[in-house]
Amino acid sequence: MRSFAALLGTLVLALPALAQTPSTGDIVRTKLGPVRGEMVTEPGASARIFRGIPYAAPPVGPLRWKPPQPVRAWTEVRDATKWADRCPQVQSNMGIATPISEDCLYLNVVTAATKPGEKRPVMVFYHGGGLTTGTGNSTTYNHPKLASKGAVVVTVNSRLGPFGYMAHPALAAEGRGSGNFGTLDIRQSLEWVRDNIAAFGGDPNNVTIFGESGGGAKVTSQLASPLSHGLFHRAVVQSGSALVTAQRNTSREAAEARGVAVAAALGAPQGPGALVAMRAAKWQDVIAAANTAKFVAGVTVDGDIIPAPINTIFAQGKQAKVPLIVGANEGEASLRTDVPEMARLHSAAGAPTWVYNFSQLPLGWRREKGCVAFHGLELAYVFGAIPMGLTSPTTQGLAGGGGCSARPPEHDAEDARVSDEASTIWVQFARSGNPSVAKLVTWPRYTAADQAYLDIGAPLSVKRRIETAYVAPPAGAQRIPGTPAP
Repeated sequence: MRSFAALLGTLVLALPALAQTPSTGDIVRTKLGPVRGEMVTEPGASARIFRGIPYAAPPVGPLRWKPPQPVRAWTEVRDATKWADRCPQVQSNMGIATPISEDCLYLNVVTAATKPGEKRPVMVFYHGGGLTTGTGNSTTYNHPKLASKGAVVVTVNSRLGPFGYMAHPALAAEGRGSGNFGTLDIRQSLEWVRDNIAAFGGDPNNVTIFGESGGGAKVTSQLASPLSHGLFHRAVVQSGSALVTAQRNTSREAAEARGVAVAAALGAPQGPGALVAMRAAKWQDVIAAANTAKFVAGVTVDGDIIPAPINTIFAQGKQAKVPLIVGANEGEASLRTDVPEMARLHSAAGAPTWVYNFSQLPLGWRREKGCVAFHGLELAYVFGAIPMGLTSPTTQGLAGGGGCSARPPEHDAEDARVSDEASTIWVQFARSGNPSVAKLVTWPRYTAADQAYLDIGAPLSVKRRIETAYVAPPAGAQRIPGTPAP
């Protein structure tokens, strides 16, 4: 069992503020109240961004370890030009330098629509971090490129670690949510999208959920949970498909044992007083207790929100049978394991499925012998954040996992082209449910007989058998905690 602290190595690609040019944006009237955003401009792309919009009430005090509750409406124009707080997590050198608090159930919207009701495809992104760290408050994730190509992008913060994924017998006695409060937060964010995204020019009947690493696990949880079916219409899992394997099953009993250990480390009494003491504790003390107890955040099979092991749900064809893209990067061993497993199970259920391998390296790393595309590298390309995303401290910290040097790499026109192609393909999938783009690429659906996948590199190329795409990083490369060993 990995420790709570060990999960810090899982990807959280959140950059410091980039050189964006802000100006006053229009006011958008949501069903809860008006918000004012601002225009941001990067080379070749402009869009309005609305930061820190609440989608649930602050989960503080008696609402700690409770399902997300409705937001109280407001009448005055809300300033949506500043990031909200990150959810409680261990401090690290990863993630944007915003404050941390339990008042963190907020999302951000990026749109180039000029009026409500334009019915643009909606792309809702869930950040990585092993369900333990991270934030959606990233200038990479909220880059205007995808919006400039016609999508309305939503990035979400949800409860993490013991606040989002701790189970306990006393919590189960209170009702729904024990072990899956973070999973319910994700669902609540999708309800907000359904009810409000048209005001930002989005189509609530055309919603794609996508996520990387731990964000891929969040997407998988929504595919598996019957409570979320109908709230989204397509899905993309980037380097985060391990929940479909039988080995990643977290039973209610195992989850509750972890929660009891956290309560003991916190010094909470046994019996009815346990929750009172646990809710009265400072969030920093809860995080410290989770670390002491070696707590591991995981989606819990509770018989309700997640009614059965996720592998079983997929094997029985009971997941949301929406169009799916699933894949990973060239230097990730998941190409040999959970990526083909998710593709096999989802396509066997009759759902359209596409598989990819991301192999592109920026110019500087292309020149380095043995360097291969590592965990998280694709994000800068998919979001159009080239070259800024490549200089992120997080990207630099992850580079060792691919045997690449930890210094900002050179980039060239090839990198810009691959980024433009990847972002175009992702938006096309969100728009139509098919990632093929006329005059760019015909991406065949995955079938057990054909086993086609798209290699996203220069050039784009269709190949067969995704498990053969894996290229082992050189000996001595620093493996990312939480990812399969080569």
